[in-house]
Amino acid sequence: MNGVDVLVSSFDGYSRCWGALAHGIRKYWPDCPYRVHLITNSMDPALPRITVLKVGDMDWSRRMLAALGRLAEPYVMYFQEDYWLTQTVDTTRVEEYVALMDTRDLNYIRLVALPHPDRDFPGDTRLGVIAADAPYRTSLQLSIWRREVLRELLVPGETPWEFELEGTRRSRDYGPTFLSVKRFNGNDHFWGMHYVCTAVNAGRWARAAKEYARDEGLAIDFGHLPAETLWHEFKRSGRTGAFVGRWAHRLRMLVVDPMDFARQAYARACRARSKGTAP
Repeated sequence: MNGVDVLVSSFDGYSRCWGALAHGIRKYWPDCPYRVHLITNSMDPALPRITVLKVGDMDWSRRMLAALGRLAEPYVMYFQEDYWLTQTVDTTRVEEYVALMDTRDLNYIRLVALPHPDRDFPGDTRLGVIAADAPYRTSLQLSIWRREVLRELLVPGETPWEFELEGTRRSRDYGPTFLSVKRFNGNDHFWGMHYVCTAVNAGRWARAAKEYARDEGLAIDFGHLPAETLWHEFKRSGRTGAFVGRWAHRLRMLVVDPMDFARQAYARACRARSKGTAP
């Protein structure tokens, strides 16, 4: 089936992830019918079944815009270099989602229920609609995008994390056209694609990355980045972890640099007041 380009967001600094990425696609998606493109700065690795798009030195959003401008298909499957496939991909299911996007004028289908959708989608029981006011509506987990909509939502200079927040706000203009697979029996990946998400978190190797290398028999150089600790894993484990981590950081700042703590607290209060969330 034509109509889709797989686009792997990356840069030369994360080249150690590329071998595991290529391994996962080769082993777990052997019948992938789409062209796979890897964004790099200047490196030109020889990876099976992957075309390299060298875009030069620029920020994440500009790299994305440059790469999207060189693709021709109407849909893009967004990958990152540290999304390593762990189970065989159901290609027929992916093609059904793409066909649904075409017939129902959808702009986005996230292939993992993180976060899960807000209400049922009448066209497919496997999918749900992401509400206009839902957080992370433009989550950069593995997903299928209408290429032109992704281009329109990107703003030069934004980081991926800023895009997930500000792009979510901008996406509200597109109405109920952003969907996600549903969770099934507690499995966020069941109706989508199974992958390590993610192998690198905030510049640290996740434990899942090392387990993947061990289980798949891959030799990966983990020496250039530190490893996550149980504390790091807890902080990103959910709302409770994020809340505890945020306040632990603020208390540490209060002890180490009280003046900076006061400046940041004042800035937060000003932002809350401007959004009408403070008295």
